[in-house]
Amino acid sequence: MNSTFERKRDLIGGISFIVFVVVLIVGGFFLTRYLTSDTEKKKIVQNETNRLKKDKEKDFVYFENEDVISEEPEIVYKDVVINILGNDTINKILKSEMDNIRTSVKKISENELDPNREVLYDEYDIYYAKERNYASYESRKYLSLLVIDSEFNCYTGSEIKSLKSYVFSLEDGKEISHSALIDKYNLTIDAIKEKVRNKLVEDGASFGEENQILIDDTLNLITLENSCIYINKSGKLVISVIVKTNQESYNDTIELN
Repeated sequence: MNSTFERKRDLIGGISFIVFVVVLIVGGFFLTRYLTSDTEKKKIVQNETNRLKKDKEKDFVYFENEDVISEEPEIVYKDVVINILGNDTINKILKSEMDNIRTSVKKISENELDPNREVLYDEYDIYYAKERNYASYESRKYLSLLVIDSEFNCYTGSEIKSLKSYVFSLEDGKEISHSALIDKYNLTIDAIKEKVRNKLVEDGASFGEENQILIDDTLNLITLENSCIYINKSGKLVISVIVKTNQESYNDTIELN
């Protein structure tokens, strides 16, 4: 009888010990995660994303070869670098495009002026120039780069001509096509156009009769290949569009999810 009792006691004791060890391990794991400071958590995330960088000391997007063409109006040419491994081809394309833009500058002193039109700026002798500006947005999972192309002339100033975007996964560093991106949100280009249309109709109601939004002309500019769809800092899927009006065009950004 005593032998049976002792075996039961040893068995219960062994099970209790195993349960205690498991609880200690699991509890320790969750306690460590709970006690890890926000700063330490950020360092862990930073180390994970840094592995994607070609140059660990620089941001995901940085600039080089900056050249100030004009301070007033502000026209600055610079090469953008996407600092993610495996994206050399895109960097070469952007560099080539920028090289072409740099050759576009025409000087007032070398061109015949229209005597019936007022020159807005003449200090830097810029008659005409293509412009390119950039904006980048880093969320938890994505990096987005916007490329904004404009044209300046000395009579009317700058006008945005085109927008495009590049979106990269911060999990593997690969570029995400617009098609794959909107698929993630169960959207189609037609559904996106409808969202844009609704926003423009709403905005147009607050405009005066003299300034009307040209909705169809605006929507015709939106294609799957050329649209400026991206993820903003808040992780929202958005589209940036050039809104056509019967006067000056303007840029608008619309949330899609």
